[in-house]
Amino acid sequence: MPFKFSTFIILFTFIIFSNCGVAKKYEEAKSLKSIDAYEAYLNKYPTSKYSKQASDELSILYEQRDWKTSKRANTINGYKTFLSNYPNSKFVNQAKNKISRIEEENAWSKSKRLDSVYAYENFISTFPESTYVFDAKNKIQEIKDDVAWKEAQTIGTVSSYKKYISDFPNGDKRKKAFEKIQEIDVIEPEWKKIVRLNTAEGFRQFLTAYSNSTYAYKARQKLSEIEDKHWNETVNKNTIYYYQKYISNFPNGNYVSDAKKAIIDIEVDDVFKGDYGQLPPMSKSSKGYTYSTSTEVEVHNNTIYTLTVMYSSEKESKKIILSPDMKEKFSLKNGDYRIAASVNTKYVHNYAGKEKLSGGGYASEFYIVGERY
Repeated sequence: MPFKFSTFIILFTFIIFSNCGVAKKYEEAKSLKSIDAYEAYLNKYPTSKYSKQASDELSILYEQRDWKTSKRANTINGYKTFLSNYPNSKFVNQAKNKISRIEEENAWSKSKRLDSVYAYENFISTFPESTYVFDAKNKIQEIKDDVAWKEAQTIGTVSSYKKYISDFPNGDKRKKAFEKIQEIDVIEPEWKKIVRLNTAEGFRQFLTAYSNSTYAYKARQKLSEIEDKHWNETVNKNTIYYYQKYISNFPNGNYVSDAKKAIIDIEVDDVFKGDYGQLPPMSKSSKGYTYSTSTEVEVHNNTIYTLTVMYSSEKESKKIILSPDMKEKFSLKNGDYRIAASVNTKYVHNYAGKEKLSGGGYASEFYIVGERY
């Protein structure tokens, strides 16, 4: 009998130690809050007194894991799967809200892609509380505005543009509609009148008044045609009078610089054709660089009169006018020049000569020498 009592004591002691070990393992799994730890515990102690509590806590961890996975994927199917697996989860409302938000975003993207009145109206009907409702209404208005504007343009009458303004008083094309009405009522009749007159001054006045009209481009074309014709006639005449007339008629014309050069060339021609004194050679003041394409010139008017000096070459022609005792520096392209000089008195001869400019610097001083006859 003592032997049996001893065995019972040993068995009882083992059970106590065994229960203490199970409790310790459960507390370890609980402190780790790990799915692996709980699964390992339940696999080892499936019938322990802590197994139900551990199983419940493991279910919570599964739910939290699957919720994070659903949020990370952020898809309708993912959230629906979560709701199917956890219909009583504390995340149910969040999952439903996420699904609604994705459906709304997808519907809005589709509406923008279709970009039609029907698509936007359908979106508003389906999601009346959406933050995109305001944008959808604006899009509908824009589409209707564009359609009405295209219709007004197709008809192209004052009445059609007035109808657009009436239907869309705050429309994007309201200003253009008023411009079109003015163009039909005012600008078009004026354009027809200017075309009948067909003068440079008429087209210039039209461009000044209606520079942004649809006829502006045609007006510039017409003006260019008249200018080209006038220039060709001027070149054929080849006189100072006609070149000056061209400049007067087209002060900002395409050939003004050519006309001014031609005038200087003719004036130099006239000096060389008449009675003139021989112009002394210019004094070279510096060599300059061998690759230079221009020459620096300094002229000093050492007379009591106003001095005019003209330089004429194929590349460039230039006229300078200097008051008494005045100096001027300027640049000329390298080349062969005919040079003519005169003062504003009939008692002093014109002077003329030729000079080859090849870079560097040149200086000229003009003074009057008296002669007895």
